[in-house]
Amino acid sequence: MTDKESRKARYPRDASSLILVRNAESRPEILMGRRPQRQAFMPDVYVFPGGAVDPRDGYAESANDYHPAVQQALTRHCTVHRARALGLAAIRETYEETGLFFGVADQSFSGKAPAGWDAFADAGIKPALGALGFIARAITPKGPPRRFHARFFVADARHLHGSLTENEELLDLNWMPIDEIDRLPTASVTELVVHEVVKALSLQPSEDARQGIPFITRRMGKRVIRYEMADGRIVRGLFESAVDGALQ
Repeated sequence: MTDKESRKARYPRDASSLILVRNAESRPEILMGRRPQRQAFMPDVYVFPGGAVDPRDGYAESANDYHPAVQQALTRHCTVHRARALGLAAIRETYEETGLFFGVADQSFSGKAPAGWDAFADAGIKPALGALGFIARAITPKGPPRRFHARFFVADARHLHGSLTENEELLDLNWMPIDEIDRLPTASVTELVVHEVVKALSLQPSEDARQGIPFITRRMGKRVIRYEMADGRIVRGLFESAVDGALQ
C-alpha cells in the first residue's frame, strides 16, 4: 500500500446516502440498487443511492435549509458548511445514480452552478434540504482500503422529479417493499439503517419515541451502536405538515 493509500485508509472520507420512502402510510417502499461486482467498496450488494462528498457540493444553491433539529444533529461533528454539503451530496448522487431530482421545481438560479450541478440548473430544480431527515451515521472500521464517514438521510419520495433511469453505478434499481429488504444481499449497516426507518415510520405525532441518532461503528471487531441527541422531531417531521410548509 502506498503512503497516499495508507492516508486514505486512515482518515474516513465524508459520504452520504439518501433513503427515499414512498407509500409511507400503506406499504412503505425504499429505492435501492445493487452495486456492480467490479466495485472495490461493497460490491454486489444492495444499497441506497449515495456517495462521497465533493468539495463543491456545499456551494450549490438550495430551495431551503435544514430543519433546525436536523442541522443541530449534523453539526455535532462538522461545520455548518460541511453539514450542508453532506445533504447536497446525497441529493446529487441520487440524481447521478437514478436519474431522479430531489427538490423544488420551477426555480431560478442566481448564478452558475458548481461542477456536477448543471443538470439541476438546466431543469430549474433546486435541492430541498428542508425535506431531509437525518437518521444515522456510520464510520467504516479500520482495515478496508477505503473508509467513509457516512451520514444517512431519509425523505419522502413525493419530492422527486424525473424518471428512474438505471446506469452503470447502480444496477437493478427498484422500489423495494421495506418488509422484504431483509431478503436482499445487503451490508449489515444497511440492515441497521432500514430498521431505523421502520422505527421512524411507526412514530405517532405525540411521541418522542426515538432514542436519538444512531452512530454505527466497530471496536475490537465488534459492532458498536451509540445513540446521539434524542429528538423525535428529526425524522417524524418528514411525514407531517411541518416540512410541507418549508417547501412552499
